Amino acid sequence: MLIKKIINHSLIYAVLPKLPILLGFVILPLITPYLSNIDYGIYGIVLSIVTGVTVIKTLGLDVILMNTYIHHAHSDRYKIVWNEIQGFIFIWSCILGFLVTILLYLILPSEAENNKYSIIVLTVLPIMLYSSLQIISLKYYQMAEEPIQIGVRSLVFGLLTVILSYYLIVYSKIGYMGWIWSMFITETLTFSSYLYPLWIKKRLYPNFFFRWNKMKKLLNIGLPLVPHTSAFFLLDFSDRLVMLKMGVSTANIGLYDFAYKFAGYARVFSESIHQASTPLLIKSFKQNQKSELLRNVIFVESYVVAFVSFAIAIWLKEIFSLMVNNDELRTTYNMGIVLTMAYVYKPMYTAMATVFYYYEKTKEFWKISFIAGLINVVLNVVFIPIFGFKVAVLTTFASFLFIGYSGFYTTKFNELYSQKFYPLRWICYTILLISISYFFKDANYFTKIILTVILLAFTSVNVFRLIKKIR
Repeated sequence: MLIKKIINHSLIYAVLPKLPILLGFVILPLITPYLSNIDYGIYGIVLSIVTGVTVIKTLGLDVILMNTYIHHAHSDRYKIVWNEIQGFIFIWSCILGFLVTILLYLILPSEAENNKYSIIVLTVLPIMLYSSLQIISLKYYQMAEEPIQIGVRSLVFGLLTVILSYYLIVYSKIGYMGWIWSMFITETLTFSSYLYPLWIKKRLYPNFFFRWNKMKKLLNIGLPLVPHTSAFFLLDFSDRLVMLKMGVSTANIGLYDFAYKFAGYARVFSESIHQASTPLLIKSFKQNQKSELLRNVIFVESYVVAFVSFAIAIWLKEIFSLMVNNDELRTTYNMGIVLTMAYVYKPMYTAMATVFYYYEKTKEFWKISFIAGLINVVLNVVFIPIFGFKVAVLTTFASFLFIGYSGFYTTKFNELYSQKFYPLRWICYTILLISISYFFKDANYFTKIILTVILLAFTSVNVFRLIKKIR
């Protein structure tokens, strides 16, 4: 049963890799006294620069990896294409690493001057050396329906990241450099763990003698996804760089980044479901392109993600009070509420990804993704000078609504898949939930419990009704 497989895979993607995140959450009261707004600000800026460049490291070729495996998994023919793509991405990653070096050198704030060269080396080397194998390994185990391989590694090395971060921040007292060092060490170990099973056992190694004519054809399909993938940088991380450019202090950028990190817990949940369900939905879609199955599964995911996001958002003040041992950082919970609810869009995006990936209509993506990213940047440039840095949470929320739902109106999606998704209803539902969670953010425990239980009951009724249809 498809829904059961999605649940199982989502649990593996969500639970095992995210246990370290839970541990990181638990130790927050222990590390926040050793961190300042500036620490969060510097790390947020570094992460923004790195992410802004590396989101384009696949050049959209991951859709080729996916479709090649789907059509040729029964033989080794897919390996020919995969190895050539891996060789090409390795070379491209070296170019990206050089670009990141320049950007880090030019953009790092003055507060990071003493560690500038260490930051550059520790962030650039993994980009240049590890990216190609990382892309191939994640896509292989995802398509081969072996999520446990990803989950176990994420668990082990994620726990190591948390332990190292704790030691380096609390005992070595090196602030934001604790995150940078721990990420470098665990990324190196993760890369090493994939060498034998992928390069040697599966013979999925980089072929640097790839066919240029073939690669050009593949890039014609993949490159239209570059504006699409770039959009997620514009949506997720450009805020910090815009703030930096417009004179927002590193300390205030740190406040925003801390709120964003907390919203990441809701993102982790929605991203895990997206990661697990996309290949399974594509395989199911291949069997019947007119079935209601895709729509019903997406609706189940939408109800569940909306409930989890709401439950985190409405209780965020209490979570911050309990877990954040820093008075300045604790005040950012109101920003975290809006950012948490922003990720409710993800299941609807999964629906579009399933259809467009299957038909290789990658050009349809940039119409919504890149425009959403530009909207986010433009709104930040216009409104941050007027209303301050906190307005960025509203521009981010509006941009995510656009990327999640505008595609049903502005692309060929409805021509490719005729089932109705009622995007306007889901937009209204999302706005209703964010309004309730923000309005009652300071309410007493009893009121919040009642609201949470009511939404849980509503979600359960609708989910069970849809699951009966899926069966």
